Amino acid sequence: MLELVVFDVDGLMLDTESVWKVAFDKAGDKYGIQNMGSTLFPKLIGKSGRDEKEVLDRYLSQDIQELVIKEWERIGYGMLEKEVPVKPGLNEILDFLDAYHIKKAVATTTRRELTEERLKRVGVYDRFDYVLCGDEVINRKPDPEIYLSVLKKMDTDARNALVLEDSVVGVEAAYRAGIDCIQVPDIIAPTDVQKKQTIYTAKDLIEAKDYIKENIL
Repeated sequence: MLELVVFDVDGLMLDTESVWKVAFDKAGDKYGIQNMGSTLFPKLIGKSGRDEKEVLDRYLSQDIQELVIKEWERIGYGMLEKEVPVKPGLNEILDFLDAYHIKKAVATTTRRELTEERLKRVGVYDRFDYVLCGDEVINRKPDPEIYLSVLKKMDTDARNALVLEDSVVGVEAAYRAGIDCIQVPDIIAPTDVQKKQTIYTAKDLIEAKDYIKENIL
C-alpha cells in the first residue's frame, strides 16, 4: 500500500536544469567555446564537487575554467532570481496525492537555503510533510543515504514508498535504498540501466500521476 511519495527537486519539480544549460551556453560563448550546454553540462549533472572538478579538468584548461564557471554561475543564478520555472504537472500530482491522503517528502542534493527559497517562491514548500537537503546528509546520491533517512524520519517501509526522480544518480540512489522509482527524465535520456532500476519511465509528472493511479493505488 502506497503511503509516501518522495520527490527530487531540480529537474523533476523545478525546471532549473534547463536554466543552467542555457547559462552554460552563454558562458561558453563569451569565451569562444561553443555548445557547452549540450556537450559539457550533461556530464556535470548530479556530480559532487570533486567529481565535477574531474570532469571540468578533462574539458577545460585551468586558465579558462575558473572564468567560465564564474560566468556560468553569475548568469544561472541571475536567471533563477528572476524566475524559477516549474515542471508541467507539479501541482496536479500534489493535488492527486493529497486527495488520496498520501504523504509527500523531498530528497534533494541541493542545499537547504536554495531549496526552501525556490520551493516557497513557487508555492509548494508547505505542501510537503518533510524536506531533506544535500547539506544535511553525509553522502550524496547515488548513495542511498538521503532516501533511507527520509524513510526513517517518515516511519515508512520502503515497500510502501515511491520515489520520483529525473537523474541517473537519483534513480540509482532510490534503487540502492530498495524503493520503487518512477523516472521522469529531464536533460539526459534514460539508459537500459535506469530502465532496469525503475518501475516506469514517464514523460512528465502528469504521466507519472496517471501511472500511480492506474498501477499502484
